[in-house]
Amino acid sequence: MSESVDITRRAKSNLAFALLDMPEEKKRSMEQFYAFCRVIDDIVDEPGMEPDERHAALDRWVEVVHRAVVPADGIEQEVHELLEKLNPDIEPMLELIEGCRGDIAPVQPETRAELLQYSYRVASCVGITSACVMGASPAAHDYAVALGHALQFVNIIRDVGEDCSKHGRVYLPADDMELFGVSLEDLEKGVCDYRLQTLLAYEAVLAKRFFAEADDLYSKLSTEDRSALIPAQAMSLIYHTILDKMEADEYQIFAKRYRVNSVRKLWLMLRARLGTVEMPSISLPSISLNLPSLADLGFGKDKEKSDAGGKKNPPGGAA
Repeated sequence: MSESVDITRRAKSNLAFALLDMPEEKKRSMEQFYAFCRVIDDIVDEPGMEPDERHAALDRWVEVVHRAVVPADGIEQEVHELLEKLNPDIEPMLELIEGCRGDIAPVQPETRAELLQYSYRVASCVGITSACVMGASPAAHDYAVALGHALQFVNIIRDVGEDCSKHGRVYLPADDMELFGVSLEDLEKGVCDYRLQTLLAYEAVLAKRFFAEADDLYSKLSTEDRSALIPAQAMSLIYHTILDKMEADEYQIFAKRYRVNSVRKLWLMLRARLGTVEMPSISLPSISLNLPSLADLGFGKDKEKSDAGGKKNPPGGAA
């Protein structure tokens, strides 16, 4: 088993689940790219490394992506093979590395604009390269950007508690927290009252806008691109379902981790696939039917006789 396959299977992520439906060659390429993303994320998140070691490890990956060094056996070699095979634009991969680098010494975004810049680097750039690896044309670029933002905002809402307590990170913009009266101390203590619930609902509105934008852009893509992006659409449906569950539950993010079970995921994958099927246009033959009129069938003749013979008594004989 290759290292990328092992990393993908151990991760048990929603993306890994969505890859089940892909053709074998594209599935292998997506496993290689997903493993790259997972390794970059782990360099930043896994315990036991000093900041200098984390930066050095990311610097090494910058060189690997640039193909400026001989890749080591394992995942470096697999990513090198992927780059050689597809020759993608490497800028999104480099943006991902730098976006994750910012989490080594995390700084809370002050504004939504700052959060969107971070989201573009760590999520939309993943989407851009994923669309390429899946076989979509450059026309899918804007779709990938919008969907990346949508998925990242769901992650941010769902993981507020874990990000704060485990990693010391807060991705909710300081301006938005101030607007709704939520403090850092509230997040550290796991206070989930109407202030936080309203704040998260406010962030969810933006996530829904990105989902809607992605759906609109997806509908305008070619049949070939929509077919290539079925796994991405499955991800969209899975994450939208997670968002709907949080909303219905009033964002009890400190008490539980919101998930979608495997049966539901399979159904959503089927929905994503069916969404790419174009129904055939059926032209029915023109049929001329020469049907007799009501008069030809005798209807109305009794009325004509009655009118000729005088007014009929009403029912019951009343005059």
